[in-house]
Amino acid sequence: MERFLFVLTRGAEDPTRVVRCFQFAKIAKEKGHEVVVFLVDDAVYLTNLGIAERIKAPTGDELINYWRFLVEKGGVIMVCKPCAEARMIGPDELPKGVQIGTGAQLIDIAAQSKVFTF
Repeated sequence: MERFLFVLTRGAEDPTRVVRCFQFAKIAKEKGHEVVVFLVDDAVYLTNLGIAERIKAPTGDELINYWRFLVEKGGVIMVCKPCAEARMIGPDELPKGVQIGTGAQLIDIAAQSKVFTF
């Protein structure tokens, strides 16, 4: 199987991109691939599940359903450390299944993955 990296830079202001990123990550995971979703810039706000629960695409797809699937099935969700710190989000505030990552880790993962950006 392959490894897929989904880099998301958008937050609640762009629900279509947010939901599609997680939808495609879910599809890849369902097909048995290794999946990493890396949240940067305003996407780090999605680690507040209260925000994530309210995000829906125009098609009615809900972010939280894809998020929960990825966490339950062992997908990796990483959040950019400096992006989180700049938005006053600390490691203790991250929900289950989310880990802190660095730019160096992102590049290392990208070097071994098929990369999608949203």
